[in-house]
Amino acid sequence: MNASVTTYRNGRRVAESLPLDRAFEVSREPDTFVWIDLPHPHEDVLESLQSAFGLHPLAVEDAVHARQRPKIEQYEGFFALVAYAAAVSEERIELREITAYIARDFAITVRHEEADYLADLRTRLDHAPEELTHYAGGFFGYALLDHVVDGYFVAIDELQDRVEALEERLVYGPKASTGTGLEEAFTARHDVILFRRAVAPLREVLNVLMRRDEAVLAAELNDYVRDLYDHVVRISEDLDTAHDLISAALEAHLSVVSNTLNEVVLKVSAWAAIIALPTVIASIYGMNFSRMPELHWHLGYPYALGLMACSGLALYALFRRHHWL
Repeated sequence: MNASVTTYRNGRRVAESLPLDRAFEVSREPDTFVWIDLPHPHEDVLESLQSAFGLHPLAVEDAVHARQRPKIEQYEGFFALVAYAAAVSEERIELREITAYIARDFAITVRHEEADYLADLRTRLDHAPEELTHYAGGFFGYALLDHVVDGYFVAIDELQDRVEALEERLVYGPKASTGTGLEEAFTARHDVILFRRAVAPLREVLNVLMRRDEAVLAAELNDYVRDLYDHVVRISEDLDTAHDLISAALEAHLSVVSNTLNEVVLKVSAWAAIIALPTVIASIYGMNFSRMPELHWHLGYPYALGLMACSGLALYALFRRHHWL
């Protein structure tokens, strides 16, 4: 996929496509904002943009080397932002890295996947001409983060459904005593941990924005950023709750399995004792010594059988009374 260059004049998108090599020139025009979106960028493309827009080399290096921690860094005239969009795929949460350079009159977003997961952001910008006119890059930065956080709500809803289903399956389900569901539980916990790593640093990102550089982020956007901060706090708390629920469900499941194992051990031990006592009696009367009591007694055989049966029944009744059987 090639670079996408979108131009906004007076807050409205210009229909004509703009070549990448003219992006900086057009961004200098009055009441104009240029958004460059780069999927799978090459280093030479980033170097040319660095030279044209005056980006700091360290900021560009973050886009070249993926898997950065979510953060925001303020440079002269622009912000460098790293965030992760969340997507649900086959009941798994996928995190997609976005690196953005945001100034008053331009924004550059760098992605590392072909999927265009910023399409909804374009639609939102098309419906916000007034905000783009007055706040330009500042509003773009807010809209980008708000788009990311909106995706978090979708992902957290799916994750909570998974956690509730796992809790029902591990603790209350008819197969709670078996190992069924453990793999799904560990997978869900892994997703929660990765998700938290993407969400938690956004608090500091938004704190930096609230201590804004007004050359990029206008003071009028502070209320929007504060609202976004509240959303991130809520998502962080939901993730903490999901993690605690999964851990509690696993602990409860292990307790159920342990209790079930104890019951099985008791039953096996009880039956072993019931079988062992008649075996002992049979072994005694089967030693074939010439001088043994009852050896020549004509009731010896039924007596031995009766003794075995009575001893076994007595143990069975005892174990039943103590709920071992």
